[in-house]
Amino acid sequence: MKAKHFIAILVFFFITGKNFSQNNPNSFKFFGIRAYSGELVFRGLYRDKEQSGEKIVERQQTAYYGGGITLNASTYLLHPNFCEIELGAGYMPESNRDNFSLSPDQAEVRTVKHLNILTSFFSRKKITVIGSANLDESYAKRENLTDIRTTNKYFGGSIIYSNKYIPLSINVYRRKLLQTEIQADRVLQMDQIHFEGRAEQSFTGYDKQRLAYTHKIYSNLNENNYYTANTMDEVNFNSNISLGEKKIFTFNTTISNIFQRGNYNYNRFQAMEDLVIKLPANFNFTTNYNYYNLNQSFAKLTQNTSMNSLSHKLFKSLDSRFYFEYSSLNHSVYDEYNSKTGFDLNYNKKIPWGHLQLSYGYFRYHQKYTSDSVNLNIVNEEYILSDSKIVLLRRPYISIQTVVVKDVTGTIIYQPGLDYILIERARYIEIRRIPSGLIPNDGTVFIDYRVKQPSSYMYDADNHIFAANVSLLKGKFDIYYRLSLQNYNNLENTDYITLNYFTQNITGFRVSFNLLSGGVEYENYKSSILPYNMMRYYINLQKSFGNKLTMTLNGNMQNYTMLNEPEARLQRYTDVAGKVEYTIVKQTKLNLEVMYRKQSGSGIDLDLITARLEFSSVVYQLYIKAGVEVYRRNYIGDKINLKGTYIQISRRF
Repeated sequence: MKAKHFIAILVFFFITGKNFSQNNPNSFKFFGIRAYSGELVFRGLYRDKEQSGEKIVERQQTAYYGGGITLNASTYLLHPNFCEIELGAGYMPESNRDNFSLSPDQAEVRTVKHLNILTSFFSRKKITVIGSANLDESYAKRENLTDIRTTNKYFGGSIIYSNKYIPLSINVYRRKLLQTEIQADRVLQMDQIHFEGRAEQSFTGYDKQRLAYTHKIYSNLNENNYYTANTMDEVNFNSNISLGEKKIFTFNTTISNIFQRGNYNYNRFQAMEDLVIKLPANFNFTTNYNYYNLNQSFAKLTQNTSMNSLSHKLFKSLDSRFYFEYSSLNHSVYDEYNSKTGFDLNYNKKIPWGHLQLSYGYFRYHQKYTSDSVNLNIVNEEYILSDSKIVLLRRPYISIQTVVVKDVTGTIIYQPGLDYILIERARYIEIRRIPSGLIPNDGTVFIDYRVKQPSSYMYDADNHIFAANVSLLKGKFDIYYRLSLQNYNNLENTDYITLNYFTQNITGFRVSFNLLSGGVEYENYKSSILPYNMMRYYINLQKSFGNKLTMTLNGNMQNYTMLNEPEARLQRYTDVAGKVEYTIVKQTKLNLEVMYRKQSGSGIDLDLITARLEFSSVVYQLYIKAGVEVYRRNYIGDKINLKGTYIQISRRF
């Protein structure tokens, strides 16, 4: 959007909206404005950043100032029942200058802008047509480490047909995204086209049927000029049927089929049936069947799964459940059969001054695997990466050179050394995200790899889980214990697979007294794969002193002692975050936020502290913010030291 176009929009707003409050929204009019709002903004920022590594020290001084205007309007054409328009626009010219000690100095003028349009025709009629567009360009920091410039273009529309027979909706949009990491020149391009049609109907008061078809075209180009593109067609059907006012019988059907072509070709068909029956005498029976068929260019997979359980509730204190599950899997290069049989008992009882909870569970897991010894390709294995958890890839003897980490769409290929690192742990591989990379904390990734799969084998695993919790003084004090055991028997040809024999003991207590809560937890994990001891301490403090002062403090520390790795024996994670908010006078506040994180251990060393002190006030409809910030980070020898100050003044109308 050019500047002259934006100025024309501003003039249009003010001319047509001058007397908008006198408009009658129920009268016919060529163009009417029902409401509008906006904001004039000025902001400035100065930062001094020093970055040093093994062989280089770089200093960057950034001076930035900018400002602009944003407008939002609710309008209509002819009549609100004919066409409603929601319009938003923003224009923020910025000036930025960077002075470097080694690299050439830089100066640039940035223009941050956005335009959002949402139109709705016949919103109160049976057929409604909706159109939308979003154009924006923005600058941001990822985890205060990486400067990001993002350009986003979105165009879409919908048609909704409301009727008592088969309500229909059609939605189509296209989104193009260009994201650049400014310092590293790392570029991510995405292009998505999405078409979706939905229909739903209820033939009685006890059923609901839904059918959806989706067509997607999406592509990605990363900084290595690695281009991926896929086209996907997906059909989903869902049926829910209940019998009786109390829903004694509930039957659910879900059928889906995905057909994808491009860099990653596959066809996946899945059908699931669920039945829940409420039986007399507080019994409940549930059964589930799942058929899964995956056809890829290099392998085929067919899986049949069933889960069945019978549960009972005795008075209000004892819940019991018996269950049986099985899975039969046929792959191009192997066959696998798994079954799981067990029971659970949960007991709840009021005791003097508190509450007692006891639980015990047992199950036997059986696995039979039939194959020749082959190199197996694993595709789209799902993991969640967290900064404070140890995540191992599930199989031993993985070829580390074959590991590929992707986002959930399969179009973004994350880069080792920039987004994640791999650490060899004996026969297993640990994966960790890198702060400032594309993988967010607690983010989901899909991982492909090649692993040497052993020949045929069979085993049974016995699992026992016992837990106890005593809660006293209306939940102000809790003490708990958990014991988990896993052992194996009936072993056949298991010499070349890794079985995890473990005994896990977890003991802890929690306290909660008004403004203070916290606890201590100890875990002893004796494992044949990755044994460790863990000690965790955590505390949360919140206190308000009238309407003037509010204080919040959260702290968490986890110490791991890795029992089978003397050279990388200790791992420690410490997080402390605090916030203080002080109200000087009405609408004038002082806020202090501090966060500290420390990680120590092989391949994870991190020292990170961020702090921000901000003053905010409202004076004669002027909104003022000013503050200082500090950022210091040392990640495996890569150091960043940043100091800055900023101010923002805005006028809203």
